[in-house]
Amino acid sequence: MNNSFMYDVTPHVAEIYDQSETYSDDIELIQHLNKGLGNLRILEPFCGTGRILIPLALAGHTVVGLDKAAGMLLRAKAKIQNLEKDAQSKISLIEADVVEGNWPINFDLVILGGNCFYELSTPEEQEKCIMAASSVLKPGGYIYVDNNHMEGGLDPSWQGSGMRPGFPTGMCSDGTSVESWTETIWFDVPNRLAKFRRLTKVKFPDGNIVEHEYFQQKHPVSTAEVQSWLERHGFVIEHLYGDRKGNPYSNESSRAIFWARKR
Repeated sequence: MNNSFMYDVTPHVAEIYDQSETYSDDIELIQHLNKGLGNLRILEPFCGTGRILIPLALAGHTVVGLDKAAGMLLRAKAKIQNLEKDAQSKISLIEADVVEGNWPINFDLVILGGNCFYELSTPEEQEKCIMAASSVLKPGGYIYVDNNHMEGGLDPSWQGSGMRPGFPTGMCSDGTSVESWTETIWFDVPNRLAKFRRLTKVKFPDGNIVEHEYFQQKHPVSTAEVQSWLERHGFVIEHLYGDRKGNPYSNESSRAIFWARKR
């Protein structure tokens, strides 16, 4: 079950996403890891509005973005149209289901960044992305995987009851306001699974209101899961970081970031 529907409730969601996702330390880490490898051919599944791929194209890499959410890709396209022609020529966007669709082939690097595994419902779907990355990378190519660090059972913060404010919430440039609420309706602590009911209300400047209800399931991955998937599908883990500054991973780390090479 792909969770991309929430991004297509209205095109305004992509604008609110960009208001909240303004960090770039992961891009800096990726660039550091790429240093000395030359200009690469890069695939970014779950590329969204282009937060990662556009700076990489401006740095000289050829990038392909893959995403199911049409509203996110529409905003990415608008950004790309404002770039110089040379940078535009280095970017391709594909609207497709990351799990069920066919990925393009022959890449030097696949980026699974920005907690993108939260867009998937089960560990089976998440492992399928690692397997697909292995199949489309050139021998010796690299994969970057970046997730929140959660070990053991499902964190108590994912088990809360009652409605609470959630994403997307914010005010857009055209005066449209978006408010969202999330309710946990089921969870499985040992398997780190949770299902949510989400409500989104969109109020347009003319006073019209549209409301949407939808359901999601999420599985926050563990470090051990990602490590096992990488090793199972032909990768050698070269680095495991605990944050986007490149500090070593430990049990107290906030993130688990893998940089691995295809055999």
